[in-house]
Amino acid sequence: MSASPNPVPGGSSSNGTVTLTSAAASGGTLISLSSAAAAMSVPGTVTVGQGATSATFSIATSTVTAPVSVTLSASYNGVEKSTILTINPAARAALATLTLSPTSVSGGSSSTGKVTLTAPAPAGGAAVTLASSNTSRASVPASVVVAEGATSKTFTVTTVRARRNGSATISAAYGGVTRTASLTVTRR
Repeated sequence: MSASPNPVPGGSSSNGTVTLTSAAASGGTLISLSSAAAAMSVPGTVTVGQGATSATFSIATSTVTAPVSVTLSASYNGVEKSTILTINPAARAALATLTLSPTSVSGGSSSTGKVTLTAPAPAGGAAVTLASSNTSRASVPASVVVAEGATSKTFTVTTVRARRNGSATISAAYGGVTRTASLTVTRR
């Protein structure tokens, strides 16, 4: 009896494998599976096909706030084998970077901003708050949503024509982290 990957982040799946000492007989061999932990679920049985020595099955896990070690058992013909699966908290996404391209534009032109997270966005997406230190030079949307499972999202920085060169600091905040990037706006 084994599980891979092990450990596994909560909310992800792992694969269990049962292995017999010899090939399964005609019709296959039905192995009973069990786990009493709420953080993991497995099918009640798995069948090792005729002539095969092993079978795999899916192990579903729930999100956890601290590491949990769960015992998974398989039994057949009076013999029980078990393995321990460790379920860890999933990595929480935070803001890794904020970039602007280009970093210098003529007033009235636009720049493309990009926010990147440290891990895939959670269910429902990640709303990253945006701001500009000088809205008379450059403006940004109030926020941008990184789609569930994605790690980055782009947005447009709109600039205003002006008689003099200027700049604005664009900021992005998510997951307790704030990043900034400078944008130079030149006169046309």
